[in-house]
Amino acid sequence: MRAPILLLTFLSLGCGSTVVLSPAADGGPTPTDQGAADGGASDAASDAPTTRDVPASSDAGVPTLNGRWRLVRFEFDGEDGVRRTLTDVDGPIPNALGETVQARGNGTLSVADDRLALSAGTLINGHFYTYATGYSANGFGVAGLLDQATGRFTLPGSAMGVTLQRNDDGTVSLTGDTFGASRLTYARAPSPVLVERISTVGVAMIREMPAPMTPLNLRVALFWDHVGAVPDTESNGVAVRFAGRFASYPIVLAGPPPAEVRSRVGVATVALARIALYIDQDASLTFDRAVDRALAISPVGIAWRDDTPGSDAMNNPVRDLSPGYQYVHIHADSSLGRPAVTPFDNTNLVAPDMPVFVSMSAIPVIPDVL
Repeated sequence: MRAPILLLTFLSLGCGSTVVLSPAADGGPTPTDQGAADGGASDAASDAPTTRDVPASSDAGVPTLNGRWRLVRFEFDGEDGVRRTLTDVDGPIPNALGETVQARGNGTLSVADDRLALSAGTLINGHFYTYATGYSANGFGVAGLLDQATGRFTLPGSAMGVTLQRNDDGTVSLTGDTFGASRLTYARAPSPVLVERISTVGVAMIREMPAPMTPLNLRVALFWDHVGAVPDTESNGVAVRFAGRFASYPIVLAGPPPAEVRSRVGVATVALARIALYIDQDASLTFDRAVDRALAISPVGIAWRDDTPGSDAMNNPVRDLSPGYQYVHIHADSSLGRPAVTPFDNTNLVAPDMPVFVSMSAIPVIPDVL
């Protein structure tokens, strides 16, 4: 069966993009031999306190919606008319080829009285995936006003918005015309799981079917952002070769990022790396902006924050980070007028994957966030 596509149409919400979630790829699942999503990082998180999903309360009597939530359920109607549910742990689901694959959802929701930021994605066999019109990892941040009593979040100068529906079990579900019959349900996440190192395998996936010829001398690397007009710092570079539509690459970060890639932003010290695929034209094993061509930049990045306590200002693009490493979705944020990041949930780690659109006419640029 071809799985449904859930459109969260925020074109009018200031994002300038359409967020799409789909629980199965049109071209079949990501191969299981590309490596596990946690890739050993779960060992580093094993000593962390268990995440507790509990409701918060407020003095007004109505539980506040403000704070951080984690995606625990994604309900949708399949094209065969069968109602299906993905949770935050792997479960069997048929793909477009009639095969049974393991699928789950992942994401977080950050709510304030004047801002809503969301990451949401679906993973097949531990990895994000491409489909005909996009990628299964998504996110956005928008400005607006939240009515705590009704849960309605509306946009400036518009009646459009979403409703955060309170459920009896303390969770909230995002509902509204843009969601149709689908529902994203989030539970409280007061204690994000601490991840102190990363050892995993990412997958680059070409959207086109069949896969076009890919160039030689391809490399994947991390590009660490810096505050101000400072060139990115490249690390973890590795040569890759596509087998059909797929290429895998290891990412290992054995401890906190080195001092030279850290930046002071707000009250905390942070580090943010973009994952990029480029053609190493001069075979220098590093990215030369004058010679080499970036082929793809993942919307999924790797972020790190120190454990400095305190809250960050509204204009901080990394305000939603928690201590330690986390995978993040990098996207436009209308509340800031610039790119920002929203974390994925560390309870069951996602993978640092990358969509590749080989036929793109524009050469992608590694944008600044910090």
